[in-house]
Amino acid sequence: MPTTKRERQRAGRQARQAALQKAAKRRALRRQIIIGVVVVLIGLGVVYLLSRGGGKKKPAGTATKASTAHTTAASPAGCPSPTGSSPRRTTFPSAQPPMCINPAKAYSAMVKTDVGSFTIKLDAKASPKTVNAFVYLARYHFYDGLPFHRVIPGFVVQGGDPNPPANATTAPSGPQGPGFVVQGEVPHAGAYHLGTVAMAKTGSQPAGAVESQFFVVTGSQGTSLPPLYSVLGQVTSGMSVVNTISAAGSPSGTPRVLHKIVSVTIRTP
Repeated sequence: MPTTKRERQRAGRQARQAALQKAAKRRALRRQIIIGVVVVLIGLGVVYLLSRGGGKKKPAGTATKASTAHTTAASPAGCPSPTGSSPRRTTFPSAQPPMCINPAKAYSAMVKTDVGSFTIKLDAKASPKTVNAFVYLARYHFYDGLPFHRVIPGFVVQGGDPNPPANATTAPSGPQGPGFVVQGEVPHAGAYHLGTVAMAKTGSQPAGAVESQFFVVTGSQGTSLPPLYSVLGQVTSGMSVVNTISAAGSPSGTPRVLHKIVSVTIRTP
């Protein structure tokens, strides 16, 4: 049988082992608590940074870069892109085009031709429906490549017909407009001056009717026109280019040299 001394020694060893095991358990528990606290703090930090937008607070009402770009590129439903990126269209439904301009803003049109460019200051304030129709067509590149088919020196230089007649006595080969007619603004008497740009119409259409054809007044016969043609704007630069085109015209209206529109670019300040 074991002696009393051996029993005491064995009991002592067992007590020391129990104490060591208890201490090890306490250390493991502390490590788990510390790791848990660190994980929670890291998670709270990530949430804080995300809610602060990467640590930089934006002023109220400030858009992010992505949303700003989207807003800039956006245009009203059915309208061509103001950047000029819309594909070319030459025919349209008979329905009125949507309002794609802001009449409170200033617009101009740079008309590039085969003999140079001229600029039209568009009168969106006085003729919003007329200017909107023209801008709508221009941003769809409707005018690209069309000729100045009716040119009478001292009167007008006229273009914008998608199916112009070959000469003054030839019937047109197809529709002479985009497919829609807008009732534009009727100007006051004396509205036409040298360089005034107005919209052409047929004799049967009401005053102020707008399709795609426009003319630039180049002489006294044009300035004396009755106020039946809606005013689009005024040539502000490049009138010498218009005069070059006018010089190639004839009394019948059939140009001796056919000049063409290369492109029409709409600009805003």
